[in-house]
Amino acid sequence: MGSKALVIDKEINYTMWRKRKIEFWNRIWEDLEIGYLDKDLLGLLVLFNTDKNIYTLSSCSGRIVVADSTYPWSREETSVVFKKHFPVKTEELVEIMTKPAVRRMWVNVTGPIIHLSTSSFDYALKILSLAREAGFKHSGLLSFNKDKGYILELTTGVRVSNLIKEGNKIYLEEKYLEDFVKILNEVLIYGKKLLLRLYDTVEKVIPIQEDEEIMRFIEERGISIESINPRNILSKYINYL
Repeated sequence: MGSKALVIDKEINYTMWRKRKIEFWNRIWEDLEIGYLDKDLLGLLVLFNTDKNIYTLSSCSGRIVVADSTYPWSREETSVVFKKHFPVKTEELVEIMTKPAVRRMWVNVTGPIIHLSTSSFDYALKILSLAREAGFKHSGLLSFNKDKGYILELTTGVRVSNLIKEGNKIYLEEKYLEDFVKILNEVLIYGKKLLLRLYDTVEKVIPIQEDEEIMRFIEERGISIESINPRNILSKYINYL
């Protein structure tokens, strides 16, 4: 956001931007149907899309992942051994550690990450302000494209990475496993609480300009906004610890 060029509200190709919005909106429901979408993220995605100047892209509600890679940030030669968007059990981690490690086995906890596009710079600034107010302190403007709009990443900085195995060497002592898993879940839940705070913060303001086509879609399919409120889905986990 330091570039002076980005401060100028650039003109977008709204026809193409709108086409992308509808494509990504339809993808939300396709991903939900096949079980790919994080259900606790649905309410927030719908809420953002009810504004005619916003659409959401690939996002994550926060997760615990065990990956086999040289480093926890490696992208190449990385295989996901285990992934869960809700608290894990000690026996799940024990079972994972019985598997052979090709490189190194890392357990990574990440908080929610929301990617979205706005059709104007003013909207981008507004969303970033709301995100930071809700605790998504590491949020920023990633790029601008006349067809894709202003691409934002809303993120919290919530993260844990820990080496648990290399070859046949296990780095976690059995007597500490339960405490270790409890901390992993604590970090995950902290990220989920920030997700709820973002929803509550955004709900007070969005939509600024209602998207009639999206609202008609919601009404025709009988989608209850309250039923997909992330608080209803996460309530049993917030007091999990």
